[in-house]
Amino acid sequence: MARKRGGRFRRALYALAGVVALLFLVLTVRAMGGSDPPARLTPLELTVDSERAAEALSEYIQEETVTPPPIPRDPRPAYLDRLIERYADPLGLEHQVFGGRSLLLRWRAGEAGGGPLVFLSHADVVPVAADEARSWTHPPFAGVVHDGYVWGRGAIDDKGATIAQLEAIAALQARGLTPHRDVFLLINPDEEIGGEGGAAMVVQRYWERLEEPFAVLDEGSFVADDMVPSTRLVPVGVGEKHYVTITLTVNGAAGHSSMPRESDAPRVLAVALGRLAELELEPRILPATEAFLDRIADRMPFHERLALRNRWLLGRFVHDLLAERPASNAMIRDTIALTLLDAGVADNVIPARAQATVNLRLLPGSSLSEVLADIERQIDDPRVQLDVLTDEGDSAPAPIEGEVWTRLESALATAYPAEGTVIAPMITPGTMDARFFASRGVPTYRLIPFVLDSNERGRMHGVDERISVANLEEAARVYAHLMRYW
Repeated sequence: MARKRGGRFRRALYALAGVVALLFLVLTVRAMGGSDPPARLTPLELTVDSERAAEALSEYIQEETVTPPPIPRDPRPAYLDRLIERYADPLGLEHQVFGGRSLLLRWRAGEAGGGPLVFLSHADVVPVAADEARSWTHPPFAGVVHDGYVWGRGAIDDKGATIAQLEAIAALQARGLTPHRDVFLLINPDEEIGGEGGAAMVVQRYWERLEEPFAVLDEGSFVADDMVPSTRLVPVGVGEKHYVTITLTVNGAAGHSSMPRESDAPRVLAVALGRLAELELEPRILPATEAFLDRIADRMPFHERLALRNRWLLGRFVHDLLAERPASNAMIRDTIALTLLDAGVADNVIPARAQATVNLRLLPGSSLSEVLADIERQIDDPRVQLDVLTDEGDSAPAPIEGEVWTRLESALATAYPAEGTVIAPMITPGTMDARFFASRGVPTYRLIPFVLDSNERGRMHGVDERISVANLEEAARVYAHLMRYW
């Protein structure tokens, strides 16, 4: 009898081992699978005037177009006429100014119908604090060209993109080449402060002037050689997160700091914020993120590729892997960030009011009401009042299949022909003017084709913002491929 039981146990063990071996085989086969590469067209042999590009960007940076406050309409901003005189008139581009500050340039030379391509950029830049300016290698608004770089606020975000787009048109014209469809460049004045007086105004009041765009390309991501091993990653933003700002306010009674109470407004708020800091919302992988993970899986070490290709079984491991870095964690979660605190007038007075400002970035399709309910449940204190201060609205991601995406991907693959290049869709955590076009149902994508490592990316909005002249030249070539083939 014992022999029979032992035999059954061995057979069960062998069966289990077989199942495990089969499962491992399935996981391995899936891990070794790959994505089909996009079609490549004929690369364009172009000459970009990098000296002119650097000089033009230097002049553009010297225009201190800081927001807030908004760039004034009167007198007319000088950069409008500089761009028209340096580029639009010599290149034969039609130009219009909307609202006194938004410049629309048109290259009316397209070979195909079906609506124009619209390339967005913005003239305004974020401020430089006085104490921060002292840390710069070169003055932030001097536009110094040194060591192969153009230095200054806006070099990356976003004046460099404007100049690269204009140089792309110049390079194509120099070769006698025309775009696949008409090209619009829309340069807006207030993206850094919400875009209401620029892109939003153009979309609301002058939509017919844009003639139902085929697609839109805005800022939002950069090319990187340091994110995936031995890979040039070209991440194309197909959607952006929903920008919401809320306030958490506690009202109580003022008092003397020598006699603190449990009900003091700052204390109640501090406890609430401590609870809120413990809230981590559930991960959610959108189709664009699924596609991103599939594309980069081919370039990852085997154990990570095994997990990424088998998310149906190892989803929890993948979530934990992505949560290790703030950037990848933001791709799969609605995020909550404390940004401002306001309380008190003197160090010996307990204030009657304390308020925190909290910024939310929600994945496309997330329910704002549900997230707010999660926050209230986590805080669990009726003394804390929650109010929505800003809600920029949700917008659907652009397609990652079909003609618009296929043509975009093919144009980028042609511009980046080197082996080891991966073009992948993604959801960008930032908020930009693109959302106004996406809300109209226009396929809207986000990429500035500058190749930046973590050090260079960290300079955007920071100390020593700069862009290399080589990057300006390369970005112009990429924009030219998009104009010609998209």
